[in-house]
Amino acid sequence: MQWLLALETEDDPIPACRLLNIFRRKSVKIGTLTLASEIGGYSLLALVETAESEVEHLFNFLRRTEGVRHVTCYRHEPSTNASFVFMDAGADASRAARLLAAFPGSELVFASQGKMLLEIPASSPSEEAALSEPGCVPFTRVLTTRENPRPELVPAELP
Repeated sequence: MQWLLALETEDDPIPACRLLNIFRRKSVKIGTLTLASEIGGYSLLALVETAESEVEHLFNFLRRTEGVRHVTCYRHEPSTNASFVFMDAGADASRAARLLAAFPGSELVFASQGKMLLEIPASSPSEEAALSEPGCVPFTRVLTTRENPRPELVPAELP
């Protein structure tokens, strides 16, 4: 099953290296990985494949890892239940702009190296076509270490 993992680490590259080793040891298959630098730390966004039965254990393991400040797990969902969309837009930032325009009230949460995470309001059937665009994967947030789930990751702006 596809999951999206969002992590924030301290301002040291060692925790990010540890995370890759943890994914390898826990048999988490990484599909897409992006790392962004922010003041005081790093944000990592990974689209991964792992069994649903392993996610809670992985979440708890990651949140106790030295140097990791916050962890959020998103489960792949049918687009009708999605509240977040991961998009691998590559060099085409206009794709994210089109998706933001298709969902009034949506917000760009994270953007780095063409990978974007958007928070979208409840969708209507007319907007469902926008989510079927290639590279768009709908998610819902299931676990987070944040008391107040926002803001997440690196503040993002469209180029």
